[in-house]
Amino acid sequence: MTIDYNYDIRTQFKYVTLNSTGAIKDIYERIGKNDVFGVVDMMDNNDTEVECAIKEYNTQTHKVKGRPNKPRNNMPAYITEKLPRNKQQYINEVELFFLFGKEPTWKLEDGDAMVLSSFNRFMRKFRIYGLLRKAKRLAGAETESAIIFNLTRNTDGTINIKPFVAARSLGYKLRPMFDQYGDLIALAYGYRIRKGGKNELHYDILTKDFTFLCTKGEKGWEVETYDNPTGKINALYFKQKKAWDGAVERIHREEMLDSKVGDTNNYFADPKAAATADVIANISDPEVAGNMVQLTGAGSKFEYINPPQNSVTRQDEKLDLHKSIFFDTFTPDLSYESIKGLGTLSGAAMHNALILGYMKRDILREIYEPMLDRMRSVIFEILRLTEPKIAGKLDDTLLTCELTDPFATNMDNWDAIMKLYAAGLCSLETAIKKIALAENVDEEIDRIKMNAMELEFVRNEAKNEGQQNQQEEEE
Repeated sequence: MTIDYNYDIRTQFKYVTLNSTGAIKDIYERIGKNDVFGVVDMMDNNDTEVECAIKEYNTQTHKVKGRPNKPRNNMPAYITEKLPRNKQQYINEVELFFLFGKEPTWKLEDGDAMVLSSFNRFMRKFRIYGLLRKAKRLAGAETESAIIFNLTRNTDGTINIKPFVAARSLGYKLRPMFDQYGDLIALAYGYRIRKGGKNELHYDILTKDFTFLCTKGEKGWEVETYDNPTGKINALYFKQKKAWDGAVERIHREEMLDSKVGDTNNYFADPKAAATADVIANISDPEVAGNMVQLTGAGSKFEYINPPQNSVTRQDEKLDLHKSIFFDTFTPDLSYESIKGLGTLSGAAMHNALILGYMKRDILREIYEPMLDRMRSVIFEILRLTEPKIAGKLDDTLLTCELTDPFATNMDNWDAIMKLYAAGLCSLETAIKKIALAENVDEEIDRIKMNAMELEFVRNEAKNEGQQNQQEEEE
């Protein structure tokens, strides 16, 4: 018996639409009428904020690039220096380094170790950590990005998985929708595909029930509807302030100062002299080397004009701008001169020296730790489809994620944990969990206890044998 898949989807779509409420019902009703633009207009539109951030991130679209040239009489206009700085990218990269400079650690708090193994295998197979870093970098540069888990069914019912990152600079327009509790209830992303010599507009709309693939044709929208096998929106939407938020005008001011200093240096690059008319009349051919300038009268004058020296106030302003840009964005200065002495510091001293970076890291954790939890939840549902052998164990498994200190080494952490355990300030179970070498903590504890019992047995046997030998010698 064959099943009419399209008929089944149409029936399911009508059933779900009738039983939905609120914004989701409105989305489904509009989709049923092929009113795709109506659905997109219901969602959040952050294009203005995103495009502004992209302009500030790209050095070629900074304000200083629009600095006017200087007109000159009977001469071509002087081309002024336009020297943008790349501090936006530097600030964003430092922010990324402190948050995801090292791969987050996933730990099994409860459940079966097979789930953790499958989860880690999925993360490695699809390079999820690399996608996470890419999405975070784009979110810091553009204020929003997304990781899309594109799922398609083969004819035999198996699932194909293709995760990718979507952002404005990559050719996508993101349209999220949230409920009153801040939970994502729908996500659309628009893009164009070159087809038949034309740019064809597409919008893919993701909900927990369906995936709608929408194509703008000459006669309107064509919509393909597919059921969502996971029951979750198969995407992660990232939203944050631009990494350099709060320092835009100061960065612009610093670029203008640098450009004006460049103009001054250009003007005085070739030696310039001031001379009276009689001296100029008697100046020898400038092409002849070793010529002398002849002064013929008491009022004759010849002297080189020195460039104006940088004023103290200008130097003070440049230094203040440099420091305040970093301070206002919670960004530590990681230049060579600033960090060359940090290698000799202990972990605590290193943390204190780079406290601004850790403060910003804690602010961003409020955004990205819940997103990591949601990523785990989405991957669990995908694993439920692709690995049936662990499907029944997923609901009873708890994986937790910890962000890793970018400057900490494993040996530093292990030494500290071992000292706490030796001092009786933490249990053996806690120590093993923190060191995170064993996938199954309970089994590792049993093995440690068994080894300890065996070692104690050997020691007791050796002690008893020694006492027996001593007794025999005395007799």
